[in-house]
Amino acid sequence: MDFDLQDCRIRLAEPSDKAALISVARGIWGGTDYLPKVLDHWIAEPWFWICEYRGRTIACLKMTLLPDKVLWFEGLRVKKEFQNRGIATWMNKFCFAQAAELKKSIPGLAYEFCTYYLNVESLHLTQKMGFRVVAGFYDLRKHGVSQVVKPKILPEMDLAAFHNFPDYIPCSWQSLHNCPEAMPYLAEHGCLFQTPRCTYYLGGLHEPELTFLEPPRPDLPSDLPYYQYFFGSRRHYNIIIPQAFRSSLPLLHKNGFCFWENEITENMLVLRM
Repeated sequence: MDFDLQDCRIRLAEPSDKAALISVARGIWGGTDYLPKVLDHWIAEPWFWICEYRGRTIACLKMTLLPDKVLWFEGLRVKKEFQNRGIATWMNKFCFAQAAELKKSIPGLAYEFCTYYLNVESLHLTQKMGFRVVAGFYDLRKHGVSQVVKPKILPEMDLAAFHNFPDYIPCSWQSLHNCPEAMPYLAEHGCLFQTPRCTYYLGGLHEPELTFLEPPRPDLPSDLPYYQYFFGSRRHYNIIIPQAFRSSLPLLHKNGFCFWENEITENMLVLRM
């Protein structure tokens, strides 16, 4: 393909870009990308950038201001036929220039993002720019069960519930600092709920994932219908556990929770600069 990066331009996304962005997402993660689910929300927020090439939308990147002075980078996507042509690097450089301007009004602003451990290209690119891994979690998937039981939704968000997450609290594939300032955001984007045995956090408005706040117990199967309430009968879902719960992985595997790959490692990485 004849391609010239100088023919690209970056601008803020608009509602009319939705169809083109959905087309970009079809080539990501085997067509299972969450991007189509968040488009309306992201387009309505600041700092959702797209890259046009000769009038055609071929890439995007989102910046989100999180509590405790964190600028979160997410949603970097490049249309499949335009990958490996320097577009991701170019978009990152553009967004870092925008972030530098924002940092002038927010002293101490840090840059963070989360990625899958096998996203080698993203890890290589960002670590060259100065990012380093500061946290990691295990993300596992499970096929749903048929029974659905409603748990008790807790009306208030309590920081003490996250005592097993001393540094970062996962809210699906965003991670927030464990600090009081994070509580309103976690409440807006998720909920605490109880079963007769344990308390959990369900986080993520558009791609919710279940975070175990305590190590899984041997009676874990009794809680499966309560998880299923949030996803619907037999629908698959993902859970997140911290490194501190690594010894519980055999119990989770026994109950049908599995990694996307065969290797047992922290597959959700948080990076900071």
